[in-house]
Amino acid sequence: MRVNDTTPVSQTRLSIDGKRYYNCNGVPKPLPSVTTILSSTQTEETRKKLAAWNLSNPGALEKAASRGTWIHSATENHIRGLRVEPPSEYLPYWKDVPEALDDLLKNGKVLWSESPFNQPQWHKYVGDDGVGRLHYYDDKTEQGYAGCPDLIYKDENNEVVLADFKTSTSPYSLKFPKANSGIPDNVRKALISGVFKAKKTMLQMAAYSLAAEKCLGVHVDKTRIIVSTPLPDYSVQVFSFSRKELEKHMEMWLQVLRQFYENA
Repeated sequence: MRVNDTTPVSQTRLSIDGKRYYNCNGVPKPLPSVTTILSSTQTEETRKKLAAWNLSNPGALEKAASRGTWIHSATENHIRGLRVEPPSEYLPYWKDVPEALDDLLKNGKVLWSESPFNQPQWHKYVGDDGVGRLHYYDDKTEQGYAGCPDLIYKDENNEVVLADFKTSTSPYSLKFPKANSGIPDNVRKALISGVFKAKKTMLQMAAYSLAAEKCLGVHVDKTRIIVSTPLPDYSVQVFSFSRKELEKHMEMWLQVLRQFYENA
């Protein structure tokens, strides 16, 4: 790592060799973001496919990022009881989200929504940019990372749930569609893509869960992916994963983390 390739973005956030890192309390060196680790450990085949997709879909990546930023802000405002008025272009992604969120959070207690929620003891994890970030750092291996969970809450059964919000023009899926399923080819391709999106999100939630357990002292009982799409049949998808499944995802994430540092 070369010092002259480090560019401060804020006191908390910096760019090192074009990759996002964060300064975290009590950690002796900047830590890479979860998304930096995932993008840096992609296979060459995946990189080529993404590059080809970006070339054939100019501006799509930026539009998706803007949409995702708006949806995340809107969900945070809704959870905090603030009025949300979506612009017309985002309405198809938003219209069914409030009801789905209210159902998930019914009789529960929000602990974290992009930042600590009525948890002043956790304010030390909010950076100078106002964003809440958790981190995981192993003193022995000197490996770690930082990132911001979307939502942590206790459900009506008093189980701790860590959830991640996603927006997508097409649905997510946990299984590849069967070749003889009879579904339209465009839907089949979308579901195949949705499997890879879901797998990436599982790793993200595993990373955030490990960081939450280390920083906040909570025990994450389950994780959830909450996906909003403009498609009526898939307007809001909710995928839930048990602690047993989460522990498998955690081990997979730690392998990715080791790979990142081995290649650094």
